[in-house]
Amino acid sequence: MTAKNLLQQRLANQQLIDPAFGSAPELVHWCGAIQAQDYEMSKWAVGMRLPAGTTEQIESAISKGELVRTHILRPTWHLVHPEDVRWMMTLTAPYIEQPMGTYNRKLELDDTLFRKSNKVFEKALRDGKQLTRSELTDILNKAKIPTNDLRMNFLLIKAELDMVICNGGKRDKQITYSLFEERVPATKPLTRDESLAALALRYFKSHGPATLKDFTGWSGLPITAARQGLNLVKDQLNKYAVYDLEYWGLTKVPDIKGTDSQVRLLPNYDEYLVAYKDRDIIYDGQHDNHLSREGNPLFNNIILIKGQIAGVWKRTIKKKEVAMELQTFTPLNKTEQAKLDKEVARYKQFIHLQ
Repeated sequence: MTAKNLLQQRLANQQLIDPAFGSAPELVHWCGAIQAQDYEMSKWAVGMRLPAGTTEQIESAISKGELVRTHILRPTWHLVHPEDVRWMMTLTAPYIEQPMGTYNRKLELDDTLFRKSNKVFEKALRDGKQLTRSELTDILNKAKIPTNDLRMNFLLIKAELDMVICNGGKRDKQITYSLFEERVPATKPLTRDESLAALALRYFKSHGPATLKDFTGWSGLPITAARQGLNLVKDQLNKYAVYDLEYWGLTKVPDIKGTDSQVRLLPNYDEYLVAYKDRDIIYDGQHDNHLSREGNPLFNNIILIKGQIAGVWKRTIKKKEVAMELQTFTPLNKTEQAKLDKEVARYKQFIHLQ
């Protein structure tokens, strides 16, 4: 397999070309999880992978609980399908908690205090209540649970990992928290092997071709567990060799049409960037001066051309319009510029600001 073919398969499997799903829940279920650290841009990460997505559709899916936003991989915020949250959290939460132990000890947070804070959250959010972080902070303080320094961060994350809380809908542009049990339907539990196999298969189908190292980084699993998951599903995947590396992907290669000049505006933390440890194949490292945060493309909104990082973009949202600042690394030809203009129009249509 050539590097070009690998990138074209990734674009197709990640639904960045020839999208196959009509709704946000279907798309997120296919992907396994979509990073949602930047709330507003994560909606574009989902919407750009749908034939005609709008910010209202994605917001509605989150508000209704058709998508669940919580800390579940590595850890950071992700959007996950409600059918996948319980088994995925059961698998990954122990690995997320391990590195948190040092911070918990420094902040004097222990199991006794976590049990107390979880009970406060359960009582405060009972019967469908959705409260903001500041409202929950006030409630914890009244219960004499300190929230200063970074304590509130770790109290909230621990409650998420314990499947006590998750995000609710937005209220007055503020993100809220809801009671997990009232928001996420009960599902059949999976064994550890079943969970490892499910996560590995979901990843390599939706993000492949990818390496074991890529899967380890994306999932947050230790290498032994990630390898076990891959071994459980190897018979359902194809193996490819690119630059002497071993890649795994779909057994049936997607039929890709007319994508040589495909242009996409990716949001920061997009799965096309964050899901792989080795990004040399999509970025040559020659334009770090155009990137923020020490030349790391993850923290930038990216202009993607032919599967390669070709520039960056920023947007300033005003009351009735959005101002777009586009910076390509090299001049575009007429075809590429026309496709970029079309993609800009698609983003503006997504947020309903021309």
